[in-house]
Amino acid sequence: MEDSNNKKKLPRRVFLETGITGGVGVALGLVAGDLLNNDDNAKPEMIKMLTADGKLVEVEKRLIPPMCGKPVAVSNQALKDWMEKEKRK
Repeated sequence: MEDSNNKKKLPRRVFLETGITGGVGVALGLVAGDLLNNDDNAKPEMIKMLTADGKLVEVEKRLIPPMCGKPVAVSNQALKDWMEKEKRK
């Protein structure tokens, strides 16, 4: 009678050990993945932009909202004209 109890307990123990080991493995994998993806030493991507008063500043790319449409190319002359117009105000 004792043999039948041992046979029933062995698969249950194996099942629990496997489940616990798998759960710990998944948790460690998630933590390791977060640590690998979190690059604190990496410099953020910066974009140069003009302010309303014509000053050149660098802004982190992640802080700029996505554009609704396609960007419009501006000629150098149009940019200079805009800057002169803003200075006169």
